[in-house]
Amino acid sequence: MPARRVSDEPAFVLHSYDWSESSLILEVFCRRQGRVALVAKGAKKPSSNFRPVLLPLQPLLVTYTLAGDGTADIHTLKGAEWVGGHVMPTGDALLSGMYLNELLLRLLARADPHPALFDAYAGVVRVLASEHGDALEPVLRSFELLLLREIGLLPSLDAQTMTFAPLLPDTRYTLVPEGGLRAASTS
Repeated sequence: MPARRVSDEPAFVLHSYDWSESSLILEVFCRRQGRVALVAKGAKKPSSNFRPVLLPLQPLLVTYTLAGDGTADIHTLKGAEWVGGHVMPTGDALLSGMYLNELLLRLLARADPHPALFDAYAGVVRVLASEHGDALEPVLRSFELLLLREIGLLPSLDAQTMTFAPLLPDTRYTLVPEGGLRAASTS
């Protein structure tokens, strides 16, 4: 069976690790394919075209062939092109980006596309690369909530946990470890 090719797929490298003396295994978040594992053969060689491109938090267009019948876990990277648009985040922004990548690695299943989540991630990365350090926490919390909603794990945020009674606008609530969200005592 001939190998199928995925071309010009918008993507971000989430993580990479050594596979051999000259190659890398990449965990990549793609817009239409979801999280994908790719082998980048020869990527560690000084003359490799992949070497300066396969960086985290950088927008890419990747081309790869699907291994076997397309159900294999690791596919072969054939091309990667930096799309440009922003510089690499630094300091707290870089750490925040690595945190986002870790969330995606741990919570997304492979080959489960989430185009809206990809677009939100790309937007957050643009904020991280900008000079807006005061925006880090709000964009991270927003992304966390969107991620939980996308994968079906966002709890109801408009009801008390134990009683499922609706939250009232002028009432203070507290999070109780063994009981969830409930109205705070007024004593």
